[in-house]
Amino acid sequence: MDALLDYLDDIEEILETGKKVPLTNRISVEKDRILDILNDIRLNLPDDIRQAQRILGDRDRILADGKNKVQDMLDKAESEANLRANNHEIYRRASDQAAEVMENAKKETRELKVNATDYADERLEEAEQQLKSLMSNMDIQHKKIMEYYSQMVDVIFENRQQLRRH
Repeated sequence: MDALLDYLDDIEEILETGKKVPLTNRISVEKDRILDILNDIRLNLPDDIRQAQRILGDRDRILADGKNKVQDMLDKAESEANLRANNHEIYRRASDQAAEVMENAKKETRELKVNATDYADERLEEAEQQLKSLMSNMDIQHKKIMEYYSQMVDVIFENRQQLRRH
């Protein structure tokens, strides 16, 4: 992301240091240099997308780990309940404890899922905001470039008109 901001700074510097066109508020810039920077920006965009995909993968992994932990807890509770089933009192206690363990496991699973979803959502929101900001900056720069070219066309047209009048 820092590289993209550096590219935008480079474009801004080119615009600020461009040669003034006489009798206008326009400037002349190196077209190839601007195009090279825009190409570099395009090449750097997929990194943000890959980061968002990694975040989604992390979310899925966290959810899978949570499910595995819950299943392990459930298996352990069931095994423990079966061992105590021989004695009625022990069975009752085990049943109560298993229900508590299962409720705790379900609660922990819900919490893990909520936390994983919140984490993934936060990371995706950050990636979304970064991409929106980048798109906005690129749109602004594109409009400035288009305005510049439009002004250049106007200047050329005016110069041609003046040449024809003389």
